[in-house]
Amino acid sequence: LSCSFVGHPVIESGADRGDGSHFRAAHGLAPDDLLITVLPGSRAAEVRRLLPIFGVVLRRLEDLVGPFRVVVPTVGTVAAAVTGAAAEWPGDAILVQQPADKYDAFAASRVALAASGSVALELALARLPMVVAYRLNPLTEALLDRVLRVRQVNLVNLLVDRPVVPELLGANCTPARLAASLAELVGDEQVRAAHLRSYDEAVRSLAADGVSPSLRAADQVLELVAARRGGVSGSTTQRSAR
Repeated sequence: LSCSFVGHPVIESGADRGDGSHFRAAHGLAPDDLLITVLPGSRAAEVRRLLPIFGVVLRRLEDLVGPFRVVVPTVGTVAAAVTGAAAEWPGDAILVQQPADKYDAFAASRVALAASGSVALELALARLPMVVAYRLNPLTEALLDRVLRVRQVNLVNLLVDRPVVPELLGANCTPARLAASLAELVGDEQVRAAHLRSYDEAVRSLAADGVSPSLRAADQVLELVAARRGGVSGSTTQRSAR
């Protein structure tokens, strides 16, 4: 099956255009207040499994790095569960639901704790160092342990083909390990710099030579239509450049 890579829509998400100063001013945060983004997921099952773990992680992290504030981007389908759990966390959690607020929060934050998933690409584009976590039900985890042969699942790690982002999944998803990984990213500038270099590399691989993925996709469709009709069609990228 013939196919063409047109880039990834995350490039057009705006995740790299957040306004951290605006977010801090809007929520009464001083420039030197440590802010942690926590992303427990968007599916009810994953949120239900991760919220209790993340609460313990944050309490352990407070012991390791001192006081901080927490921002939790969420979605309406799980907002009630997230709000209830976050009320018990350290860090006087700020909850946001709009994408623009989420990206402003990314820009204002020092590090992110995230459910493993496509949000990793948004965090990479925002250049926010991350630790990812995930739990499934015990039976599914036991089955996957027997059949999976992949070394990593985080999208950034897959794109750069090396284990940059800490992936604490299944039995490895423990509060102690997660807190230690986050504390390292909070305090170790060399580790943070290595993350950011890898994030930039991953994002470049998704950018398709800097052309808008939407325009490149449109070009491919126009070329297919023209080929079917036996004609020639000018590209949308050429027209947009005029």
